[in-house]
Amino acid sequence: MIDIGASAIRMVVAELTPGRPPVVLDEALRGVSLGKETFSGGRIGSGPMDAVLHAMEGFKRLMDEHGVTRYRAVATSAVREASNADTFLDRVKVKTGLRLDVIDASEESRLVYVAVRDRLSGHPALAARHALIVEVGGGSADITLLAGDRPKYSGVYALGSVRLRQALRPWAGDVERRVRLLTRNIGNIVRDIARDVPMRSAEFMIALGGDMRFAARELAGGREGAVSEVPRDPFLQFCAQVERLGEEALTDRYGLSSVDAETLVPALLVYR
Repeated sequence: MIDIGASAIRMVVAELTPGRPPVVLDEALRGVSLGKETFSGGRIGSGPMDAVLHAMEGFKRLMDEHGVTRYRAVATSAVREASNADTFLDRVKVKTGLRLDVIDASEESRLVYVAVRDRLSGHPALAARHALIVEVGGGSADITLLAGDRPKYSGVYALGSVRLRQALRPWAGDVERRVRLLTRNIGNIVRDIARDVPMRSAEFMIALGGDMRFAARELAGGREGAVSEVPRDPFLQFCAQVERLGEEALTDRYGLSSVDAETLVPALLVYR
């Protein structure tokens, strides 16, 4: 499985045996800011495109080493919204032989829901009157309100960390002002969403995504791939602590890559 997002490309190679859970054989992650130019200029730039092609060549070699016989490769908003998406898809096919599917927002929501349902089977969140699933990506945020273990409302909204950051490029050097503008912008969009989705009725919030996994590791010592439970107040305190740091400070303090440092604060402000 390959997922091409707005800020990273991910691959998981797994062995599938009928009647048994998948066994993960290999994983790979490459930080590529594919969405920067799409969200600001409407096109995938030559630099990000070349970086994706290089990463995909490496992924194809890994697939061949493992003898992969079936795969699915998907792209989301950064490709979906690009005017030169067809050119990008053609170049990937010619360079690697891999065919990419550009999935729509409803398919994104469906895949997120299915993954949560299977991973959290038996968890109290799926027996609650309402629970909220939130995944903040680079281009968008996927939000689903569950009633028990079934989706009641769902949608994909323009609350991606890369998209939000691109909108504030003129204030990139002013951390305090940037956070203030981010918070105001996010608040306006969330209030619009709340008119359609009664989010405050949720008893649990199920948060997905690399930025939230990082927060969980810092607060609860969670392992990669494990389910971590983070209390509300410590999470809010962590957000307040992180939002005061610029990207260089985040990199120095937490050892984050430059791409992860760029997306962390916008993503955590959305979750908050």
